[in-house]
Amino acid sequence: MRTIYLPAVDRTVTLTAYIQAVRLAKANPEATFKHGFTTWWPTAGAEIMRQFREGIWHRINQAIPYAKRGIV
Repeated sequence: MRTIYLPAVDRTVTLTAYIQAVRLAKANPEATFKHGFTTWWPTAGAEIMRQFREGIWHRINQAIPYAKRGIV
């Protein structure tokens, strides 16, 4: 099962939960959520989408081979 670590709240979430959160933030860019992916304070959906895109670029640029990504 793939997981993603959210440093702002010191939690690991499943990829499914992460994608659901992204979809919710994308559908509600003006809404304020309890925290973001990289922020622990209340965060707008538009900001969460920016954090999501930055996270994607970060993971791409790490250039970790698929076989070494820690898939359990």
